[in-house]
Amino acid sequence: MKSAESTAVTDRVLKEHEFESHFSFDIRPHIRVTEYEKGEYIIRNTDQLTRILYLVSGTAKLYGFHKNGRQSLINFFTPFSLFGVPELFEENKRPYPLVAQTRCRFIEIDTKGCRAGLLQDAQFLRFCCSMALKQNVAQNRKYMSLTAYPSRNNFAACLLLLQNGGLLSVKYTEIAEYLTISYRHLMHLISTMCEEQILERVPKGVRILDWDKVRELAEEIREEE
Repeated sequence: MKSAESTAVTDRVLKEHEFESHFSFDIRPHIRVTEYEKGEYIIRNTDQLTRILYLVSGTAKLYGFHKNGRQSLINFFTPFSLFGVPELFEENKRPYPLVAQTRCRFIEIDTKGCRAGLLQDAQFLRFCCSMALKQNVAQNRKYMSLTAYPSRNNFAACLLLLQNGGLLSVKYTEIAEYLTISYRHLMHLISTMCEEQILERVPKGVRILDWDKVRELAEEIREEE
């Protein structure tokens, strides 16, 4: 993780996203802009989380834990997503692990010096409610599409969401879990799309060859949203 080296960069990011407009008091002294590289932990489940994080670029993945200790992928998140609010309300709440799938940039609030102010700020609390609603709707749409559309369409949408420069470099087990299909089914999907010259296998994953076809398959889901 690295923080923005100059206040000018931080000011530019804050202005671009109008982030300070969500607060009724001066939040600037508690803010920093951070970047995380692919594979880097943004939040660990052992953290005593005293940060609120607003994702402004990149893709991050959130995990959950089962009672038997197994870790499962909950979802992938893209801009704009908010993390750390439940831990603001419950100081001892155990956070879910959050990992950078691609390079991610966040606006972060250090809540140690402003927690009381945040909890009393109606403007900020409205923003939290709005973000929670949007993220909940997005999660519900994901589950609706997984049950209503063929896995081929859902995989195409997944490709567009997670590709980086046309390359999909994600653990296949996580993609299968995300799509709620078996690993074997996913391998069959990839093989079929490679035979159709929609994708090609490369050492680090799969690469999109036919962007139009991938977009066409994904668009069948989006048209109904």
